[in-house]
Amino acid sequence: MTTRPPPATFTERVSAETSPDRDRFIDAVRAGSLLIVVLGHWLMATVVVQDGHLTGANALTSIPALQLATWLLQVMPLFFIAGGFSNITVWRSLRRRGAGYPEYLQGRLVRLLRPTLVFVLFWQLALPAAAALRMNQDRIDLIGFLLGQPLWFLGVYVGTTALAPAMASWHAFSPRAALATLVGAAIVVDWFRLGEGMESVGYLNLAIVWLFAQQLGFLYADGYLARLTRGTLWTTLAGAFAALVALTTWGPYPVSMVGMPGETSNMTPPTICLLILSVAQVAMAMLVRDRVSRWLQRPAPWAGVVRFASMAMTVYLWHLSVLVLAFLALLGLGVDPPVAGSGLWWLTRPFWLLGLSLILFVVAAVLSPLERGRGAKVTGVPATTLAIMTTATSGVGAALISFGLLGYVASGLQPAPHGSSVLLFVPVDPIQNTVCVLCGFALSGLAARWSRSRP
Repeated sequence: MTTRPPPATFTERVSAETSPDRDRFIDAVRAGSLLIVVLGHWLMATVVVQDGHLTGANALTSIPALQLATWLLQVMPLFFIAGGFSNITVWRSLRRRGAGYPEYLQGRLVRLLRPTLVFVLFWQLALPAAAALRMNQDRIDLIGFLLGQPLWFLGVYVGTTALAPAMASWHAFSPRAALATLVGAAIVVDWFRLGEGMESVGYLNLAIVWLFAQQLGFLYADGYLARLTRGTLWTTLAGAFAALVALTTWGPYPVSMVGMPGETSNMTPPTICLLILSVAQVAMAMLVRDRVSRWLQRPAPWAGVVRFASMAMTVYLWHLSVLVLAFLALLGLGVDPPVAGSGLWWLTRPFWLLGLSLILFVVAAVLSPLERGRGAKVTGVPATTLAIMTTATSGVGAALISFGLLGYVASGLQPAPHGSSVLLFVPVDPIQNTVCVLCGFALSGLAARWSRSRP
């Protein structure tokens, strides 16, 4: 009588199921960049209680020396670079299998939007419920505004993902021209914004700078970056940091690569500094790529990356919610948060981060199945007329989704008592934003079904 071997552990299953040609490094970059963003937000965000009123604050204001650290810790460029690799890889794979743009876009959006809609709808119900239970309205407004801020990333990411096939075609025609055009456009936008005082023009760089980072991901997918010598990478890194020093010392740009209260921001909207930081970070990434890739061949580290990647979007969406609830719990117990930069603040940071991590892990374990969407079914490229119609419908859907998600950044998740907020001259409010996202998601799904239903 034979006995069955014990069931394989998660680590063993992941190792066995991973394709030998999978680029583990880019998966680690994507997961690691989001993890750093979460930890950075937990460290920077704090609250101040004055005369019974709660206001949000940034610890970097109290600890100016840490602003230089944002050159390393502002890692959103790495996420968009990794996203560029994924977008062009998926697009090329689908085209080889006979699929079109609607299938590509729907497959990329499902995993993003299902957890996002659950998050948004939860808070749009929870905040009015808190008001009905007589929570202080100022606190509700602050919470609603704060929780809407991280959605800027999803709004921009949906836009760059939707444009990826077109940008991939430009990349195939002339990668250098695409990069040079984006660099030049970012400089012109900064000139109008910072030189001429046309602040609204600066928001064009939300597209330009992050599309540039995506183009770097295309270069990685082509193997171009892997062929660069270490000498070239070190020279690129040194040149990029020298440019940042010059721009932040003698130019009109602040040192911090995250937004700071009361000063010009390199982040909202992004500036040429963030574009240069993208170049510096991709050079750093390539310098450590071989060593990290060898480390990821070990079962345990690779299983950790896979585990985190399976819940990364849920972690990103809910990390500020956990932070807000933790602050409310402290205040409810009559404990004021320590002053940022004080000895007590530094002493409690390890315990603070550990406690938030444990709570967030439980939340992510419950909600992360929403991220596991099915890929689009491929049945072939539709006839020309239908292809144009479905592509246009998908594009409109993506535009609505992106606008709705960015709208939350302006309006927050709680309707303001004084009326609508404004996004690029358009009045927005949380309910309208949700309708935009839902309609856009529905249009994207409809276009994908039309594309698959051709005779």
